[in-house]
Amino acid sequence: MFCVHDSKGYGTPKLVSRGVPLVYAFWSWLWLPVIILLPLSIVFFVTIEGGAFNWIDVAERFRLNPLTKDDWLWIGIAIIATIVLDQILEPVGKMLARVKVLSPPAYLPAPFNPLKKFSIPPKDFFGVPLKGNWKLLLLFVPLHILAMFSEEMMWRGFLLPIQENMFGDFAWVVNGLLWAWLLYMALKWHFIGMLPSMLIAPFMAQYTGSTWASLAVHAIGNSPLWVILLIGVIGSSQGLNKEKRSSNKA
Repeated sequence: MFCVHDSKGYGTPKLVSRGVPLVYAFWSWLWLPVIILLPLSIVFFVTIEGGAFNWIDVAERFRLNPLTKDDWLWIGIAIIATIVLDQILEPVGKMLARVKVLSPPAYLPAPFNPLKKFSIPPKDFFGVPLKGNWKLLLLFVPLHILAMFSEEMMWRGFLLPIQENMFGDFAWVVNGLLWAWLLYMALKWHFIGMLPSMLIAPFMAQYTGSTWASLAVHAIGNSPLWVILLIGVIGSSQGLNKEKRSSNKA
């Protein structure tokens, strides 16, 4: 879930104006409110519902149930559908991004800003060079996974079962649309493009009865970003080594 307060670029530019590098300003403003959802969901479970703070009760309440082989088959289909639909709807995002009231913040780089040119291998990430920058990759991926897990624990683990009691078989639709609506405030130009993934994730959680299913769809669906960063780190590293070898020969 993206931070709704930054929908018009308020938080990040303020931090940058105070000397905080863009990569820290953007991702901390984005992830900190999301990561807080993990302990918050546990607090709700313990205080509001009177649950016990132990692994057995938490796993049962938040549906951290093991996945079966059939579950993984459907997860694979869901991931492919998410990626394909995202690519099909990408032109819609570019079109909406050209509308002034829906346009992304000027500081947002490619590939997050569809109006900016993106090249592979990327040379930098939010202003940070990727030349052999393994530290960035090793820090970014675990924090990204933690943010997604926190998101799933609140939206699919805590809220979806409550919504199932209220809306029955259509709870996944309500859950997905509410999630998409909150994200719309931060990603107005990408609202149409992200609808499939916003609906597929809760559907998988409800269909399989496991929050791990929606986390798998969520995380694996976002993993191309990690691959892009990895390509940038490796590609830039190889280019740097070639430059060093050329300079040594000279």
